[in-house]
Amino acid sequence: MKSKWISVMFAALVLAGCGSDEAEKGEKKEQVAGQESAAKEKVDNSKANLAKIFAEGSYKADVMAIGLPADLNEKMEKITETMQASLAKNEAWYLETVSGLAEGEILPYDEKLGITENEYKFLLEANEHFQLGKVGESDITITTVDEQTTVQNPTASIVKELTISADGNTLTSDLGDLTYVEEIVASDAQKITGRWNGHFYRMGGENTKQVLQISIGQLEDSKKKVIYTELFEEGQEKKEEILMF
Repeated sequence: MKSKWISVMFAALVLAGCGSDEAEKGEKKEQVAGQESAAKEKVDNSKANLAKIFAEGSYKADVMAIGLPADLNEKMEKITETMQASLAKNEAWYLETVSGLAEGEILPYDEKLGITENEYKFLLEANEHFQLGKVGESDITITTVDEQTTVQNPTASIVKELTISADGNTLTSDLGDLTYVEEIVASDAQKITGRWNGHFYRMGGENTKQVLQISIGQLEDSKKKVIYTELFEEGQEKKEEILMF
């Protein structure tokens, strides 16, 4: 009961009520939204030049996480706990209501949720308050052989070794090979990270038990490199890791 609610709640915050594949696309919308806005490129951020952007050397990378400020996080936890307790008492209603939602439709407010309408609105709009904060550091090493660049991160929580092909068409990781999906174009809509250019890769698909997604590129102003890794596994909570250096 609790896990299903969290799943639906997350979908509502991201792309309300859509299937798993659409949710994955929604989770990276913050990165690619507003691509119609022209990028202020000062370096060659093309796919073919991606490996060259990551120069050889040793780096101290910041491990980042997206979350709410402490006060808002506490508020969300209290609201969520209250709502989950109420839903446990109204499980039949909840399951029936959720099953009747159309694709893209948000669960409508109801007193059976156990919270006020304003509190429910806060949950649905929580993504507007998300911030990017440093949660640790990681030592990484970058080497280039035959125009292919390898990023090694022994303490990474998901991918410990990543190789960028010379043409930028593929990423090879210790979990498997990722294929190119699309370009990420710097946009003012990238409020959490700041404007950045890059490229998006994926391993696996809608009917696979494991989906690995990596967005990789460079912040427009600071020129810091970005590697955003997401891992979806059947029956497991999503894992993610954001590196900036």
